[in-house]
Amino acid sequence: MTVYAPNSGEKEMLKDFLLSQAVVLGLYDNVVVPDGSLTVDGLSELAIGGGAGYAEISLNNVVNESAPADGQWYVTVDSNGRASAQYGVAANPQAWTFNAVDVANAPTVYGIFAFTRVLPFTAGLQPIKVGDIIRQGAVCAEVTAVFVTSGSWAAGTAAGYLCIKRQVGTFAAGATLVDVSKATATSQIDVLTAAPVNGGTGYAVGDRFAIGTGTGGVGRVTAVSGGVVTAVELLSGGKDYTVATQTTAKIDGSGDNALTVAVASLYTAGPAVAIATIAGDSTKKLLWTEAFSAGTAIAAVGQQITYLPIITFASA
Repeated sequence: MTVYAPNSGEKEMLKDFLLSQAVVLGLYDNVVVPDGSLTVDGLSELAIGGGAGYAEISLNNVVNESAPADGQWYVTVDSNGRASAQYGVAANPQAWTFNAVDVANAPTVYGIFAFTRVLPFTAGLQPIKVGDIIRQGAVCAEVTAVFVTSGSWAAGTAAGYLCIKRQVGTFAAGATLVDVSKATATSQIDVLTAAPVNGGTGYAVGDRFAIGTGTGGVGRVTAVSGGVVTAVELLSGGKDYTVATQTTAKIDGSGDNALTVAVASLYTAGPAVAIATIAGDSTKKLLWTEAFSAGTAIAAVGQQITYLPIITFASA
């Protein structure tokens, strides 16, 4: 029997996929022939860190059906009758800008790949929901989808995997996850004011920083102007904080550590709840690759590779 999905069905499936899978983009520098068995392990990603300009680009799992918009997937039916999604607007594609460290590494880029992070769990005790923040000490991530493949929450035997985004740190094997949405302690950050008190210098969008005098509070830069931070977001609430202006210490990037942020309020919900056990860190699940027609050598400071993500159903 052949199953036929009409345009409306294709769009619904594509929307579900994009809402549940937080897409991350990267570049690879080996020659591959993509097929159904290719995984992230088969790709050689460009060097990250050490002062390199290259970094993975995280996309928002936000969908609309009205018009292309920055930071969102626009889902429509293309001229061939296929469900299609474009991220952002054509005039403002995703871009990687390379510096002297990248040039010294001398990669040749052969294509772009997209992946999402997946975290398997067992012994699930409390239902996990989309939007929950899970943590293990200072390690944290936000849940975008929950798949229970066996057992049940009621029996404490639920097992499956979580799709996650905004992971900070590395999860450890055999440890128990804690759901921060159920956590408390009046010393945990609840709201971090978006506009920084002092923007510092040398920062880039995506740079992460440890917050102030408490433990485990982590933020991320979401907007800059000439290296000066103009907006931030909270990744992990940590503990032992007060409502006050807090200093920061960079986790990655080249900021000068002069960034200061304001803790607007502290979390005051119920007690922290253990929810499940994990076998190790999250893994990268390959979503797609796009190979260039020819390799692009990174040979000049300021050189860019730009990309407008568009994915389309193959059926129609």
